[in-house]
Amino acid sequence: MSETQELRYQEEDRPLTTITAIMAAVLLMGVGSALQGTALAIRAGIEGFPEPLIGVIMSVYYAGLAIGVFIAAPVIRTVGYVRSFAAFASIASASAIFHVILVNPYAWIVLRLMHGLCLSVMLVVVESWLNVSSTSQNRGRVLSVYGMVYHVSLGLGQPLIGVFSPASFEIFGITTVLISLCLVPLALAQVTGMPQVRKQKALLVQTFMRSPLAGSGIMLSGLIFGASWSLVPRYGQQVGVAEAQIGFLMLLVSLGTLAFQWPLGLISDRRDRRKAILLSAIVGIAAALLIAVTTASGLLLYPLVLLFGGFAMPMYSLCIALMNDQLNPDEMVHAAGAIIVYYGIGSAAGPLLGGLFMSRLGPAGLFYSMALPLGLYILFALLRVRLVPRVPRFRRSAFRVYPRTSTAAFNLLRKVRRPLERRPRRQSRQSRQSRPSRQSGAINPPEDPPEASPSPLSTPSPSSPPE
Repeated sequence: MSETQELRYQEEDRPLTTITAIMAAVLLMGVGSALQGTALAIRAGIEGFPEPLIGVIMSVYYAGLAIGVFIAAPVIRTVGYVRSFAAFASIASASAIFHVILVNPYAWIVLRLMHGLCLSVMLVVVESWLNVSSTSQNRGRVLSVYGMVYHVSLGLGQPLIGVFSPASFEIFGITTVLISLCLVPLALAQVTGMPQVRKQKALLVQTFMRSPLAGSGIMLSGLIFGASWSLVPRYGQQVGVAEAQIGFLMLLVSLGTLAFQWPLGLISDRRDRRKAILLSAIVGIAAALLIAVTTASGLLLYPLVLLFGGFAMPMYSLCIALMNDQLNPDEMVHAAGAIIVYYGIGSAAGPLLGGLFMSRLGPAGLFYSMALPLGLYILFALLRVRLVPRVPRFRRSAFRVYPRTSTAAFNLLRKVRRPLERRPRRQSRQSRQSRPSRQSGAINPPEDPPEASPSPLSTPSPSSPPE
């Protein structure tokens, strides 16, 4: 057996252990980060920060997420997965506790930017690590589990807001502890996997022109996600929702997303995908307007927030599925970078726009700031449905739930491993005996042979107009 095969076998000895440890780390990381965002929005209101400034504080987090994607690759190539994750998790943990040491809006802007950057690098680490730890046979299932774990983590810790008040130190201490604990599974488990990250050029204009409806929908989805997760706690605070219930309110956003995204995906697979997107946007704007017009609070607010989260949030995965219908498999590598840029622009704009509307219109302004772009998008979608024929069913890709994280997540579906990397199910006794014994020292495996790089996005043919 060659040395290359031996080294690849060593990396595949414990893929299940590696994937399990990564999922546990993602769960703790997501719970701590999402809980911190909710606590900060409430604490900023308690401290009396102006609404536009609160929007800036929450917005720079998403700017950090976008910047971190470009920093992650050289860091991972230099020091590997475990040390990259450990370093940025430590910085994220420190930035979380500094929010109560330096209670100043301008210091919070810097700390929030730093936290978003750190979380972005950590997400790229776990996604590219999952990519090399999975095979072409199970990569789709791994992505589905990862997406579910990440979405669940966003809402799982929110009820703690009702136990520990954001006005005190404890809730920020808990977020620091949770982010620190996400290091433990990866530090103690016997994990494997050599870093494999690539620089991917984001073809912004070319990707957008392949499906203007999908591109604008991804930006809109980012705007809604950023505004909701950043400022809904502040909305609840202003309309008189008790702190103990604000965490439950945020949990409902996650539960709604989990409950409705698969039914919407099934509709989009069986019918015109654009009509599923329209359904998502129409129900989302109806819920947003009902909350805004009635300035909903109390029992009326909870079902409306569940409905809003259930229909407005899945637009991200629906629009990516629509974009995939217009792309060849090898073009998604280039399109992934553009998609993350679109989403980052929307996510950063959401809290800014929401904070501005809230300063002028009161708490209801948050939902008006999301209803207005949703209304414009619905008009645009109706125009596209009328003027552009839908993609034939045989050309359409299957719907999947994409995590709102980094370009590495797209590689979990798009990258196909070589047969050499798959370990044979059975080996003869002779081949096992002839296998060299492991060495205690570190081994630097050779790089994989160069692959043919995917071609940049080409101009769509007249027979396949962009949707």
